[in-house]
Amino acid sequence: MNNPIDTSLFDKAAAFAIAAHGGTERRGKGTPYVIHPMEAAAIVASITNDPEMLAAAVLHDVVEDTAVTADELRQAFGDRVTRLVLHDTASDSATLGWRGKRQGQIERLRAADRDGKIVALGDKLSNLRAIAGDYTLLGDALWQRFHAPQGRVDIEWYYRGLAGALIELSETIPYREFVALLDNTFGFMNYGEATTVSLDDYVESGGGYCSTSYNHRDGVTMVKFYDEGAPLSLPQNELQTAHAVFRMGIPSPMPGRLVTDGRRFGAEFRRISPKESFARFVSNRRDRCEEIGHRFAKMCRDLHAKPCNTSLFASESEYVMGEIRKSRSLTAEEQEHLCRLVEAVPLCRTCLHGDMHIGNVITTDLDEKTHAAIHDFWIDLGDFRWGNPLFDLGMAYLTFCNPDEAITQRLFHIGSAEMQRIWKTFAEDYFGAHTDAERHDIERRLAPFAALKMVHFDLVHPMPEPMRHFVQKTAAAASQMTTLESTPWPTL
Repeated sequence: MNNPIDTSLFDKAAAFAIAAHGGTERRGKGTPYVIHPMEAAAIVASITNDPEMLAAAVLHDVVEDTAVTADELRQAFGDRVTRLVLHDTASDSATLGWRGKRQGQIERLRAADRDGKIVALGDKLSNLRAIAGDYTLLGDALWQRFHAPQGRVDIEWYYRGLAGALIELSETIPYREFVALLDNTFGFMNYGEATTVSLDDYVESGGGYCSTSYNHRDGVTMVKFYDEGAPLSLPQNELQTAHAVFRMGIPSPMPGRLVTDGRRFGAEFRRISPKESFARFVSNRRDRCEEIGHRFAKMCRDLHAKPCNTSLFASESEYVMGEIRKSRSLTAEEQEHLCRLVEAVPLCRTCLHGDMHIGNVITTDLDEKTHAAIHDFWIDLGDFRWGNPLFDLGMAYLTFCNPDEAITQRLFHIGSAEMQRIWKTFAEDYFGAHTDAERHDIERRLAPFAALKMVHFDLVHPMPEPMRHFVQKTAAAASQMTTLESTPWPTL
């Protein structure tokens, strides 16, 4: 038996909408128009049960498409419902043109509060569902139904803009459906053109190996700017990859626009706030190393259990062999030995992060009593590929067991002792290595994959001599390799 609730406001709004839209057809559908606002309300109801938001959803088109005025709506339903409706109402100015009207709507939604965005998402997802369904039946003939001057080009521009304006809702299921429908209808996002932004709107929040991060003052987005002179392909690739990863349901911040400040190019993302990387979390709570070890192991296990789309993402093995052959620090013979090592790795088609370490997971919304994380997200997904998890785990081993204390402190804000504590817990969880001997055996097996990561970093900054020596010893061991498991690899 259903529980009784007070539906009086929604009932009144639904009746009002039915009367206002009475006798009108949903364009091209042959069905009563009011079915659309009802669907919008159902979408909003999947996010919230707020009566005024549900009322606004079912009323969202009455000011724009009927004779009802904003004052009449306010008199009947109050200020909040009216405000939520007007967030989603296009301007009727004839001087703005098609794009001008919709650009104003996009900007209003970008500035709207979360409640206003939820109501708008109900409307826009309902519309996009209709477009996607009709496109499968009509193909490109569909675009003649719209008043947009450039047809498909304008419609895609508008809905991509809406996705950006509503990015605050990226953790919701309706938003994820919205993005999926966009890609299924128009193809994947094209990051060919950068939007110029002003650094006056941002506050610097941190730095990475070759980038600097900034938080937008609106609290909704952040930008990762690559260093000046870095190729445009770096943020383009990161955005394209992050977009595809987000579509797969892997926990990660929703990617936004390709941007530039006039000197550098950057990738925009939905800002997760409040947040800390796992590395920052431990640096502020030195007694919580084991907790992070457990949580990082779970993130890695979940990722490595997910099959990857091998037509969409690149092969890690092929990528690594390409990096080896570009190395200026290795002889041709050493390159061949390391490529032989890569070829011996058993083939897997699982998801790989590509840069797997505790600086590339962020966490938010901690339960104050249990200290459990409600949300953990992967970030820095530009190296996401498919292949054997050993490649990812080699990176983890390199960061956890790197003997260079200064590098560990600079990149992860904690010392080698804390990193070893996390590594011990991680090895227990991920590999079932409960003794020192079992953990040392895991380290021996992962050491050659750490060496392969060093080859990659050498292409960015020359390797220190101890690391170069380690890579050369690994190449020498690969030249004598009988099997991947039995070869006596050097350890860090």
